[in-house]
Amino acid sequence: MKIADITRQALLDHATDVFAESGFEGASVREITRRASVNQAAINYHFGGKESLYRDVLRLAVAALSDASLLDENTIDSVSRDEAVRLFIRQQVTPLLKHGQIGRYLRIFAWETLAPTPVYRDFIASERLPIMDQAEKIVRRFLPAGAAGEDITIATIWLTQQVTPFIRHYDTLSKPPLSLKIDKGFIEQLAADLGRMAVAALSVRSTLSPDITAQDSSLLPVHNSRNMQRSKT
Repeated sequence: MKIADITRQALLDHATDVFAESGFEGASVREITRRASVNQAAINYHFGGKESLYRDVLRLAVAALSDASLLDENTIDSVSRDEAVRLFIRQQVTPLLKHGQIGRYLRIFAWETLAPTPVYRDFIASERLPIMDQAEKIVRRFLPAGAAGEDITIATIWLTQQVTPFIRHYDTLSKPPLSLKIDKGFIEQLAADLGRMAVAALSVRSTLSPDITAQDSSLLPVHNSRNMQRSKT
């Protein structure tokens, strides 16, 4: 491997760590290059700037999450809708225990959930996100035929965000005042609990008439989801 390729990969690896820890806005070029043991000009040379580096990290994140997915187009259709929800939740929860690259990618997306950056908005406007495609297919299995596009979008965004608080605050779960024991048993229970609650909410949602769902904001976070939807455009 050429030295230039080694440097580029080092920047991507360390940028992933820093973006996961601090988000795009909080991440500094100085810290990324310090960890990669290169000068700050290296980011401009290899990527054209911090924003372009971030977009490349996001592309790697999408590809890695897609490769690690427990679901594909065939699986979503072949398993029961309840099992599809459980697998969808599990594939986001289980990487937390490994502290690996997938976990860092999930944290980057968690930062964007809290405060989407212009770079991220541009990215999701032009890139296909498999996690959103999966969530939409699952949601459509619960909603009535002919459900309004807005209802589908709201439920899709809601489903994708069920694990986000645990990803975003993972480092604090084991500390006071929560003091949770984070181990395989906890992760398994978390996946089971979130999966069960998501199935229950979507099942209730599927039985409501359009008139009721238009008025009910207690089952799905309509206001926040709409804001997130607007952030994609």
